[in-house]
Amino acid sequence: MLPLASAFATLRLATNPYQADVDGVRFLGTSGQNISDIAKYSSMDDYLEILEWTLRAGHISPTAPDTLGCYPFYDTDPFILTECPHVYFCGNAPRFQSKLLTGDEGQRVLLVAVPAFSATQTACLVNLRDLSCQPLSFCGFGPEDDDDDDGD
Repeated sequence: MLPLASAFATLRLATNPYQADVDGVRFLGTSGQNISDIAKYSSMDDYLEILEWTLRAGHISPTAPDTLGCYPFYDTDPFILTECPHVYFCGNAPRFQSKLLTGDEGQRVLLVAVPAFSATQTACLVNLRDLSCQPLSFCGFGPEDDDDDDGD
């Protein structure tokens, strides 16, 4: 898939979904197919609402493998949450959204809907100390500014 990039030792491939621990903060995220599939087949259309619902349900991909393609698992379901993440995110969302939840037992979870970078040129920065999140735009001008012929 990335034939030229594989020559570099800095290339780090990851699974989807992916879980990582960064300085004691547990991140769990997907590229967003699990969330968009729920939006497609339910009355929910807000990605943040779906993230919260899947977190509270303890299952990040309840539609797999029925309407979301994945390898069928017979013995165990890898999408069941066994531990609560500190940051739970999905990619390829229509727009940036974030929300900090507090659980019944005092757990704090940051939900983040990360917009599709190819469409928005936006990334998200997470503060590991207080779990705040903000979007970071790499685009100085919108697409409508590209056709500006007045020389500005």
